Amino acid sequence: MFDRIRSLWGAKVVRMLKIQYRMNELISNWASAEMYHSELVPHDSVRHRTLNQLPKTKNTEETAAVLMLIDTAGCNMMESEAADDESKFNEDEAKVVQKHVEKLVADGIPPSEIAVITPYNAQVTVLKGLLKEKYPEIEIGSVDGFQGREKEAVVISLVRSNDNGEVGFLKEDRRLNVAITRAKRHVCVVCDSETVGKHPFLQRMVDYFFENGVVASAEQYT
Repeated sequence: MFDRIRSLWGAKVVRMLKIQYRMNELISNWASAEMYHSELVPHDSVRHRTLNQLPKTKNTEETAAVLMLIDTAGCNMMESEAADDESKFNEDEAKVVQKHVEKLVADGIPPSEIAVITPYNAQVTVLKGLLKEKYPEIEIGSVDGFQGREKEAVVISLVRSNDNGEVGFLKEDRRLNVAITRAKRHVCVVCDSETVGKHPFLQRMVDYFFENGVVASAEQYT
């Protein structure tokens, strides 16, 4: 509907909501530059929010970090294809996600304030099998299913890891924007930088995390 209105009446009927009230500025600055012509700005009340400011939370590298990237490149954590050939999953990457979630909970983050999201439904199933029994309050779902939601901490599993640099529908930029901007204080992306880096948008995301966040090898989580 909005696209049709704009096509009929042009930019004069469009107004952008430029102030956001959810995210630390390191999260929103990436989205602003990539998706909103650098016009999106954080309100002062959220600009510097971090996990280690929450009650009963330890001050650790993870809780102090707004952006984290756990890189599976070179770790032989390859993707697999679901039996129906319609989805992908990555069991080794899911175990890395599990370790990071366990660390956040040990540092004092309530499971109810953590979301684990992924673009692939098959990976949702794997992640639920690893986490739901121990942390029934944690929310695990697909990127599309999490639209409009928010959590203090969001962990994103991108799944794709292959020799051909195939990223599938990860190349749909809006999906990744939705995933990352669900987080208020902390977003951790688990991915194979060599695979996802074959797509320019994803490579810019990786570069931004390298420049502004904490980067770790997945080997540290095995």
